[in-house]
Amino acid sequence: ADSRFDLKVRSNWKLAVENYCESYHLPWVHPGLNSYSRLEDHYHIEVPGAYSGQGSLVYRKMKGEDGAAFPDFAGLSEKWNTAAEYISLFPNVLLGVHRDHAFAIVLVPEAADRTSEHVHFYYATPDTDPALRARNTALWKMVFEEDIFVVEGMQRGRNSPGFDGGRFSPVMDGPTHLFHDWVAGHLQAHRAPAPEAAE
Repeated sequence: ADSRFDLKVRSNWKLAVENYCESYHLPWVHPGLNSYSRLEDHYHIEVPGAYSGQGSLVYRKMKGEDGAAFPDFAGLSEKWNTAAEYISLFPNVLLGVHRDHAFAIVLVPEAADRTSEHVHFYYATPDTDPALRARNTALWKMVFEEDIFVVEGMQRGRNSPGFDGGRFSPVMDGPTHLFHDWVAGHLQAHRAPAPEAAE
């Protein structure tokens, strides 16, 4: 119970996915996080038709006041000493993976402009320190709450008569473009006329 929480966002669920796919909002939306996990420390993760997101090369384990930390998952390569990855599993599951914990966010569309985010944390072993778990949950909740005003602002912006659809940056928007491509492909398949019955 200390490793889960829900958030309400006044936006379409697809905008929450877009926000999660890219890292270039870090410097101005997450200044605390960006102080040790900078934009330039990230890389894209792109698997067309399945998922996309970002990875970080500078993950640091959380430690308690006594220096205690969460145990690591078993069998990890050296990459995971400092790596973390954050992917959007299409259509509506956001995953975060670290050497010592993982999280899943399930986005539930409530209306065209309202989404519930159900956030759950998981650890390598069940016997973790409750105070450290609570601190980790509070840290991530703060980070995810920082995203709310951006996503809600995107919702308002798309209702503006001046919104022209926006532009993709070929350098920064690859993961977001893959999500758009996935959505567009599924919409097109749904709209395609049914094949004529064989005579």
